[in-house]
Amino acid sequence: MTEREIRTEVGQRLQEIRGRRDQRTFAEAVESVQQTISKYERGEIPRSWLFLARLADAEGIDLNRLLTGHTVRTSGNGNGGWSERVGEEQEEPAGASI
Repeated sequence: MTEREIRTEVGQRLQEIRGRRDQRTFAEAVESVQQTISKYERGEIPRSWLFLARLADAEGIDLNRLLTGHTVRTSGNGNGGWSERVGEEQEEPAGASI
């Protein structure tokens, strides 16, 4: 996948996550500003995000776990198919560490 494709897809996924909320409301919820959300949705994402995308692809790692220390559950969460955080108290399956 090219950098341009990654940027475009990340922007589209961010729009999906935002849902019906306007950019300003969403930005406030994630402690950002509307202009930043607008840039990201247009695919103007930081180069460091591209590094993380390549890292996840090449090494098969869970970026949520890398960045937050939490694993995610993706089914039946009522969040449009997006993952929800699983609490620290949950045990990880064998071999699930980074």
